[in-house]
Amino acid sequence: MSTKKIILSILFLIILDQVVKIIIYSYFLDTKYSIINSILEFKPVFNNKYSYMNVLFHLNIGLFPHIAALLISQVFLIFLRDFFKSIKTITILFDVAFIFAEAAFICVFIGWIFWEKGVLDFIYLKPLFIFDFKDLYLNCFAFLLLIYWFKNKTKIQSCKKSLTGHLKERMLIFRKKTDN
Repeated sequence: MSTKKIILSILFLIILDQVVKIIIYSYFLDTKYSIINSILEFKPVFNNKYSYMNVLFHLNIGLFPHIAALLISQVFLIFLRDFFKSIKTITILFDVAFIFAEAAFICVFIGWIFWEKGVLDFIYLKPLFIFDFKDLYLNCFAFLLLIYWFKNKTKIQSCKKSLTGHLKERMLIFRKKTDN
């Protein structure tokens, strides 16, 4: 898939997420209704706990550890894409997974930075948790990445040695750039 298509797809998903949130915030913030009885409900709330895990396990992890974890995940994903590209296993399936992940990461940052009250979540999966499109994007990424991994497992496993070499090569390039 071309870089232009990937960027446009990422932008589309980000815009979709944010436009829906703006509409909900402007017109439907106090609205609640059942989508599927006893399973799904439209229930807008602001999540100021930064992550699903923070809410689910009642953790008190602040914003900066979340930002650090997201940046590490971002670097890892870019490295993974670079590695898969180097062993020529990039497929449309991986590109779509990558698009969902990048859109989700950017939506997370937008939510943390621009929404003062927290991230606006609006789909309630009874009785577990409330989520939004960004969370769906992350789940799509995980699901597609697993499918991709299983479809390319033998080729990826045969390249374990090249993964180590690839990592060393990237670290050398990074060091040379930071030394200059």
